[in-house]
Amino acid sequence: MDLLAITGLLLSIFLTLAILSFLFDDNPIYKFAEHLFMGVGIGIGTIEIYYGVFQPKLILPLLEEHRLLSIFPLLLLVLLFAKVTRKHQDWARIPIAFIVAAFAGVKLTGEANGRLLEQVRASMPDLQQLYETSGWWDWDNGGAGVISGLVLVLGLCACLLHFYFSARHNRPMRTISRIGILTLMLSFGASFGFTVMGRISLAIGRAEALLGLDQPNTLIQLGSMEVHRMTATRWMTVGTLLLIIVSIAALRRRTAPDSSTS
Repeated sequence: MDLLAITGLLLSIFLTLAILSFLFDDNPIYKFAEHLFMGVGIGIGTIEIYYGVFQPKLILPLLEEHRLLSIFPLLLLVLLFAKVTRKHQDWARIPIAFIVAAFAGVKLTGEANGRLLEQVRASMPDLQQLYETSGWWDWDNGGAGVISGLVLVLGLCACLLHFYFSARHNRPMRTISRIGILTLMLSFGASFGFTVMGRISLAIGRAEALLGLDQPNTLIQLGSMEVHRMTATRWMTVGTLLLIIVSIAALRRRTAPDSSTS
């Protein structure tokens, strides 16, 4: 490994432990990593917007292709900065109105076609096609079949009727409402479990990166002595940085003024 790769590895270890140090206490090292992350993210976003939007859609058409109509978006962009002045802040309403109207017009058709219609189509499966492909219940295909399609349709209808407050909730409606609540809880639980599994997968990936286990091909090519030396170096680096972070956090907690004695 060259010097640049070693520096990147140590920086990755330090920033990972700096973020995880928030679990112990809010400390300056965590603040530094947080501000560094926000700064780098904003910087990368600014560069991507400039080279992906401003340069091809505003600067190049105006300077090289001499499209005079590009002056109007540039003028609207300048009017946006009038929001920072109290005297001329009303001028900023013009570009904001254009942005809101264009976004609503584009998103209205896009969201309706891409999400609403697709969700309605997916929520009403073709039972005959399901029976031909998977039968009543196919264990090898994740439980697909006619029974799963009926459960999906009935659960969706129960959820919708649970939020239908115009009708009086008598005994049949209360039963359907409880089925809708059960369906919602199952859906929320599955979504929460999927989110937790995704976060755990990210944590495992970071732990493997810290210990050098994410590059098995590199470790195979090295000798056993060098592998043990690299592993020991990484463990010593991780332990040293963790000790420094915990020591600084403990020192801050010890030197902080006690609110009970004041």
